[in-house]
Amino acid sequence: MRRCLVLLGLLAMPALAAETAAQWQRLFVPSVENTLGRSIYIDKASVGPGLIGRQFRQMQVLLRANAGYPQGTVLYTDRAVDCAGSRVLSHHWRIVQPNGTVLRDWSDASPTVSRVQWAGEDGLVLKYVCTGVLPR
Repeated sequence: MRRCLVLLGLLAMPALAAETAAQWQRLFVPSVENTLGRSIYIDKASVGPGLIGRQFRQMQVLLRANAGYPQGTVLYTDRAVDCAGSRVLSHHWRIVQPNGTVLRDWSDASPTVSRVQWAGEDGLVLKYVCTGVLPR
């Protein structure tokens, strides 16, 4: 419940007003999130054709402080996946503190395409984008 309140609070902040039109889908159950140390969401409204296949927006919310970022920090990533070719790339990132302050916002004009590791956590996220089946 607390995580939901943190997320709702973040989405209501003026710095993230553009995010409120999003349709965030939570991918993992709380026990998996606790193991990962973060909640992972995909914006269902952003999934569509583009770049190397399907592009989408991903959001990760830290459940505990990590790498110098406080609990509740949000990392937004714009990504694309080629489901048939098992390729993925990320091209835009934004890190937002729990109070709504944007820490970093950067893009890669020439993003690197890499192979998808379907067996891992990120592979489960990408499978959701490719098939729409939750990886719970």
